Amino acid sequence: MMFARPKSKWDLLDDEEDETDGEGSNAIEVPPDMTYIESNIKRQMATYDKLYEIGGQDIINDVYVRAEGEKEWWLVGKVARVSDVTTEQAIERQWPLIERHIWALRLPIRPLSNLSNPFEVWYAPGNTEYDAVRNDPKIKFTKCSGVISYGGSEVKKELVGFVGKVYMGGNDDPMIYVERNMDGTVLENQYCEGDWVLKSDLSDRPSAA
Repeated sequence: MMFARPKSKWDLLDDEEDETDGEGSNAIEVPPDMTYIESNIKRQMATYDKLYEIGGQDIINDVYVRAEGEKEWWLVGKVARVSDVTTEQAIERQWPLIERHIWALRLPIRPLSNLSNPFEVWYAPGNTEYDAVRNDPKIKFTKCSGVISYGGSEVKKELVGFVGKVYMGGNDDPMIYVERNMDGTVLENQYCEGDWVLKSDLSDRPSAA
């Protein structure tokens, strides 16, 4: 028995998937459409913009990484997805791009010795990095328990997008990090004012009363 899917706003997206995309890929091999090359990077950025335009704020998430045992979460980019794809699936499908972008950023963190899983990956609601830096307790951080276990490999590339954070360096564009407890909850009685705060400045800021 076959059922017709109701017409959706996501039907407006172009479907360029062909039968050879990702052929032979698995948890170790990198699908050709997600290798860290300019054409793939630009395509997923364009898809991110399309999805954001159609779905708005609800279908995007900020992506962070941290080294195990550290209290610093570093912003590495943002993902978008259609409404019936989870954030975890969007991260998993695009993980080769995201991971290579993490290394390209040269973040000041020490990865785990296990290079097959060198970072913890977390996400937060989209476009909340300013509030997260200010230690806003309303911004929830969620941990991905591995990035190859959510069925994301079956998701078409046209249904997810990724835009990587680019840091120009210097005081005008410092690397963005959020300091939280090990479980991702906010630190008690701390509030950071200002915009994008330098790590070196945070230790000098007084705690909120």
